[in-house]
Amino acid sequence: MSNPAVVFIAGERQHAGKTVTSLGLISALSNHIDPKDIGYFKPVGQEMITLPNGQRIDKDVRVVQEFTDLDMPDLGILSPVRVVSGITRDYIKSGQPQAITAAFEKEIHKTMDYLSDKKLIIAEGTGHPGVGSVIGLSNAKVSNMLGGRILYLVGGGIGRTIDELEVDLSYFSHHHSQVAGVLFNKVLPGKVEMMRDIISESALDRIFPEWNPSLDIYGYMPKVKYLNNPSMQLISRSFKDHRTLSQAGGDAWHKACRKVKIISQGPEAFRPEGRLKPRDIAVIGAASHIRLKRIIDYNAALPAEKLGGIILTCATDQMPDATVVEWFSQSDLPAIAVIQDTAATDKALYKCFNNTKLQLYDKKKHEQIVELFTEHFDAKHFIRAFGL
Repeated sequence: MSNPAVVFIAGERQHAGKTVTSLGLISALSNHIDPKDIGYFKPVGQEMITLPNGQRIDKDVRVVQEFTDLDMPDLGILSPVRVVSGITRDYIKSGQPQAITAAFEKEIHKTMDYLSDKKLIIAEGTGHPGVGSVIGLSNAKVSNMLGGRILYLVGGGIGRTIDELEVDLSYFSHHHSQVAGVLFNKVLPGKVEMMRDIISESALDRIFPEWNPSLDIYGYMPKVKYLNNPSMQLISRSFKDHRTLSQAGGDAWHKACRKVKIISQGPEAFRPEGRLKPRDIAVIGAASHIRLKRIIDYNAALPAEKLGGIILTCATDQMPDATVVEWFSQSDLPAIAVIQDTAATDKALYKCFNNTKLQLYDKKKHEQIVELFTEHFDAKHFIRAFGL
């Protein structure tokens, strides 16, 4: 039996879209290959979840199981190296780091043996290309271990995109890694055709002549509205001591939000219809009765899409008071109260919006991913390149 082809998904940075690409790639290839012939794993993981049996695995493995038809009965073996808190510190202080790296490598090879009956193995990298170097397992090193060919994700644009490619391709070249091709991701929809015209495969061949074989391009993926935005359910996890106020259903809590709007206007001037749009999150002080009531009434009157949610800041045992709590108990607007002030709340929201990952309830987002790759990913080109 011949060894399976291995595609290693690497990106310019954390949250470049590696898990989205894994899901989209599986969906697109499943139209040409039996899903049972496709394997997936996350060689080095950083964000853990706990399974019902108590086992800790990388969250992305569970997400891929949830949204695909791949045969994944043993999730634990698909997350062989788990970089949890303290591992890098212990590794650096250890007197035998090479032995620790060798043990990690052994676990990765076990996973490869487990998936050896597949035609294609998708190995999802973590962070930017150098992530994992501290334990001897950078993305370049792991890809080489697997005999993989890299599918590299880079953001849309012209100058910045070429600059990013120059830096990261040089890194892969230094490590003698094989880069099969590029997927341009999160391109502004109005600039897809311009980018396709300017940065073609022949253009990449001229800019990076040292790559042999030449770099393939597998698609120009337009940015999808709300795909990378968090829901109120996810946002609430950014606040350890938050209090849930609303009885809104799960769909309202799981809907991707649009923008954060800090309500700083006084009650005389504030009119929600001029400040808030559907899916927006309103951030406002917990003691703001008049403005809160206007927001709740405005949300109720919206004909179709509602607001994303509301966050009450500077909450205390007395605020929000019983009147406000009663208003929210009768509202379908997701709402939480937090003890943080507006500045700290805004900082937490900024971090959340810039670090959003897919959740197990994100079925609508998965549908968007399937549509995106059906229309914009060149599956036939990929299949030819990987000899499938």
